[in-house]
Amino acid sequence: MNQAAGYKTDILLQSGTNELEIITLFLHWHDQATNSIKKTAYGINAAKVRELVAVPESLTEIPESVAAIKGIFLLRNRTIPLIDLCEWFGYEPDSSPEAKAKWVVLVTEINSKFFGFIAHGVDKVYRVSWEKILPPPAIISRYSSLTGVCLVDGNIIQMIDFESIIAAIDPSMVIDSEAHAISALPDSAQTDKAVLIVDDSRIIQDQIKKTLVRAGYRVVALTDGQEAWEYLEKLRINGTVHDEVLAVISDIEMPRMDGHNFCKRIKENKEYDGIPVMLFSSLVNDLAYHKGEAVGADDQISKPELGQLVTRLQDCLRRFVS
Repeated sequence: MNQAAGYKTDILLQSGTNELEIITLFLHWHDQATNSIKKTAYGINAAKVRELVAVPESLTEIPESVAAIKGIFLLRNRTIPLIDLCEWFGYEPDSSPEAKAKWVVLVTEINSKFFGFIAHGVDKVYRVSWEKILPPPAIISRYSSLTGVCLVDGNIIQMIDFESIIAAIDPSMVIDSEAHAISALPDSAQTDKAVLIVDDSRIIQDQIKKTLVRAGYRVVALTDGQEAWEYLEKLRINGTVHDEVLAVISDIEMPRMDGHNFCKRIKENKEYDGIPVMLFSSLVNDLAYHKGEAVGADDQISKPELGQLVTRLQDCLRRFVS
């Protein structure tokens, strides 16, 4: 697999296909119970990976950081934190010279910031439908850094929730709904309808809901694009969608149906005209922004920009009224 950003294929440039490319990575860890080396497969959305590099020889340690943060390194005039995924998951990595020679760093861009993650090997890139990615069981998702699971070539691939890892180590990435004053309240015609929030993260859902409720909006929160589409279609068939829905705020990465495909479906149906759709995600980089524009998103913001959410929502609503 190409070690630079150029490995990306056409799927990353296409919009609304409800597909993604998953880069599979492996962690090799010591199982104390059996005194053996285990291998676990994980996945990351290729759209988040900027390049693969060798583990840097020179690191600057970060005082009082957690053990999984190995330090920071310099790459193309950027200082990038380096996180050991194996240690983050609580495993003892296989640190033999033979194993370490295969280690690689995935340089990611998430919420417009760069982070490096140590993996013990990178394998194939799989093109899959979001329909094939299922939410992890509730008992797992509550306590782990996983966002979904999928079966590829007979192997279970666990999708890592990199956003939750980053939020845990970088306080600036945490959404703070209390830090921003609300400049204007919605009018009564707007509060009669609900803002539909679509996000598979309960934490993000709750934070967005709290922000909008404080601003005077009514909210309906759903967990993925498929569930939200079925909700809208039921209202449309009943002839009540414009009475019930003021606007849609959707994540991009979600099991079953992603935000781009969800937005595309709304914009392709004239019966939803007048309902603005905002994409709210960690993936609002140049490539994702282009895809959002292609499916007709009315605005796109990154998750740390929650302080702008109400203002941007109000701007969207004004454009649709005027």
